[in-house]
Amino acid sequence: MALLIAATLSVTGLQGFRALLGSGLCLAALWLVLLPRLTGGAGTLTLLPSLGLVLALSVYFVHGLNRKSHAALAALLLCAAAGFGLLTLLVGAGHLTGLSDRGATVAQASYGVDAVSLYVVGVMLTALGAMNDVAITQTSAVAALARTGHARSRRDLFRQGMQIGADHASGMVNVLVLVYAAGALPLLLLLRANRTTPLWVQMSGEGLFTELTALLLALLCMVLVVPVSTALAARWMFRESPPTAPAPD
Repeated sequence: MALLIAATLSVTGLQGFRALLGSGLCLAALWLVLLPRLTGGAGTLTLLPSLGLVLALSVYFVHGLNRKSHAALAALLLCAAAGFGLLTLLVGAGHLTGLSDRGATVAQASYGVDAVSLYVVGVMLTALGAMNDVAITQTSAVAALARTGHARSRRDLFRQGMQIGADHASGMVNVLVLVYAAGALPLLLLLRANRTTPLWVQMSGEGLFTELTALLLALLCMVLVVPVSTALAARWMFRESPPTAPAPD
């Protein structure tokens, strides 16, 4: 821990230290707000305010109260709500129980936790982590572009920001795929080692379907937050250049 703090301070300075404290606050919010609601049997829809609290803590504590943070948080809330709705539909359409994970099975049997809610919250937290990175980067990039004064309009500022966003989103796609592959490595190993059951039959099981659904939803939310955060930042940060005074004769 000391090595992490020292490395963070040396590279990012005070803002990096605030990021560490912000991460601690987010974990505290999960422990004190979200987990008690889950153990109390709260449904998925009632957990949205708790996720919004985690988002607000993450954004405002690290980046402060400014237009960049407002744009990032608004984009995160919009995309998180869209992802939450889509995930709820997929869970219902796929008749998922959330019990393919052994930990969720124990939590439901021992403490009355709704396994579906646990699955939805876990997927959304992963998606929020990726979206938070992209949204903050995009609003920061748009703010820097706006300060240069080279953009002639909000549309022009949006176009310049999207050029950066396309590169960032492309890199994050690979990051998310690798993260999910690492988490599902035991499951992938079992699928690879099973030579008696066809792969398409194994893929229809809930265990693999839940992993694929989580990955695809996180990717979709991350890609969606790029244009949304860029558009909001361009709208709120663009400033008309003052007219140039005519040169004296």
